[in-house]
Amino acid sequence: MIHKTIVYYGGIAAAVMAAAVLWFSCFDILQVQEISMEPGIHHGQTILVSKFAYRIPFLNMTKPSVEDIVVFKNPYDHKLVVKRCRLLPGEPILIDSTGWLLIGDERYFLTSRQKDLLSDIKIVPENTVLVLGDNPYHSVDSRDYGCISMDSIRGKVINVFGGINHR
Repeated sequence: MIHKTIVYYGGIAAAVMAAAVLWFSCFDILQVQEISMEPGIHHGQTILVSKFAYRIPFLNMTKPSVEDIVVFKNPYDHKLVVKRCRLLPGEPILIDSTGWLLIGDERYFLTSRQKDLLSDIKIVPENTVLVLGDNPYHSVDSRDYGCISMDSIRGKVINVFGGINHR
């Protein structure tokens, strides 16, 4: 009797464990701790991140698209951050005569340090992307540390959960 119980429930436990391992090797569930992506993603919201979104070469899913929201390690302190892809490899980085970064119809303010950093880069290098926060006045992004390597991208945000955490 005990042997049958162990075999029966052991199989169920093994299946649950296998499903959990598979789930956590494919997805991350993270809580946003910044305001740089507001109004789209708020401080305190939970995001579901697909770790394999850019790792499937046979489906031609190896690089982000413009407007994808990605999670990667910040080059300064290696903490995970959430930003939106704005320019892909080979696309020009345009700065107008007044020192604003131009992407499509949008303009992004650049400090003199940010302008110096980005002025040296005429096009987005291969295997990198330019990322910006949706809240540009409260975001540390590619304007501060340049283009990010696609190897540093941990995954793509595929869902946002939870309400707004008012501070």
